Order: sequence, then structure tokens, then C-alpha cells
Amino acid sequence: MKNLIFLGAIALLLFSLSAALSLWLNQSRQQQETAEKDKAEKEKAEKPTLKPGPSGDPSKDPAEPKTIPKTPPANLGPDVRTVEPQEKLERKALQISLVLQDVQAQREATDALLRQVTTELKTATKNPEPDPKVVEDLKKRQAEDRANEIKNYEKLAAVYDAMTPEGAAPILKQMAESGTGKMEQTAQILVRMKERNTARLMEALGDPALAAQLMDKVRQLKALNAALAAPGAAPAPAPGGAAPGRPLQ
Repeated sequence: MKNLIFLGAIALLLFSLSAALSLWLNQSRQQQETAEKDKAEKEKAEKPTLKPGPSGDPSKDPAEPKTIPKTPPANLGPDVRTVEPQEKLERKALQISLVLQDVQAQREATDALLRQVTTELKTATKNPEPDPKVVEDLKKRQAEDRANEIKNYEKLAAVYDAMTPEGAAPILKQMAESGTGKMEQTAQILVRMKERNTARLMEALGDPALAAQLMDKVRQLKALNAALAAPGAAPAPAPGGAAPGRPLQ
């Protein structure tokens, strides 16, 4: 009898434990499902809703792209694309000016040699006329030097035509004021430039007296060009002994 009561008590205890365990497991599973459901609803609420497009289906129509306002660039000084070509033009003008100086020095040396040879031949011989071949060779060299000089003037004129008046004016002003004969060289460049660029450059000089002198030289060269372009006109040196400007078109 005692054994039956003992077994019944054990069975009741096991049943109670089983029921308690089942209840605990069910509550845990319900809590987990509730937490997952709340999390899914929260994610769904945070997800942006796509506006329906022409088709009316948000899943098929792409969302409208957001427009990002453009920030205006900060003022960082002169545009590099503008400054760089200007600097290149100034370097090119300097290089051509150096070449021009060499050509002019060569022409002056040729002129001096021609005078020297002519004098020596007249002194050494009774014949007042020097050797025609020697004189002809020297005159040929002289003509080549002048042609090279004119070509360099034209190159410089093209460079200064491409520059801004504010960039070219200081360089030409320094050239005109740098010594004897430089005013003539500056006029030789100006007479080959476009007239509208020459006028702007004279205004940018900021020196009315210098501008007046240069324009006077330019007018003299233009008058000489007109005379040389006339039919049957004989070649004549430009004022100051420099190479004449090209005939005006």
C-alpha cells in the first residue's frame, strides 16, 4: 500500500514538472514571436515608401533621384587656364626677342664689315671701285640678315597680338625704354600688329608721352612702306637704319 502511494506521489510530481516545463516553453516561444513581429513592423515603418510611377506599382517604378545643390567654387584668384597661356606667350616673346637681338647684332656686324672692306679696297688699290664679287657677297649676307630680322619682328607681332593688352604693354614699354634703337624696334613690332590691338596696347601703356612717340614712329614706317610698295620704287632703309616694316595690305 505504501508503495502505491509513493509511486502515485512520484507520478504526480513528474506530471507537475512536465506541465510547468511545457508552460515555460510556450511562454518563451510567444515572447520570441512577439519580439520578432515588433522588429519586423519597426523595420517596415522605417523603410521609405516609393512613390508610384506611371505604372502605379512602386516596386517597378524607380524612386526619384535626389537633387544635390551645387556649391559654387570658391574664388581662388586668376583662372589657371588663362594665366598659363599668358605666361607661355611671355616666355615665347622673350625667346624671340633674344633671337632678334642676335640677328640684329649679326646684321650690324655685316654692315660694318661691308664698310670696312670697301674702305680697305679703295685704299689698297688705285681702282676706286672694290671687287664686285666681295661686295656682292656682303650685300647678299646683309639682305639675308634683314630678312631674318623682319621675320622675327613678324613673329613677335603675332605673339603680342595673342596676348592681352595688359600683359603685352609692360613688356613693350620696357623694350622701348631700354636703350638706343629700342624705340625703333618696338615700332617695328607695332606696325606689324593688328591696328585694333595696337590701339588697345597704347591705351594700356599708361604713358601718353611714350605712346605718342611710338605712334609717330609707326606712322613713319607706314609711310615708308607705302613708298616702297609704289610701282618702280627703289628699296630704301628704314629710319634709324633698321629693317623696314612689311608693306601694308
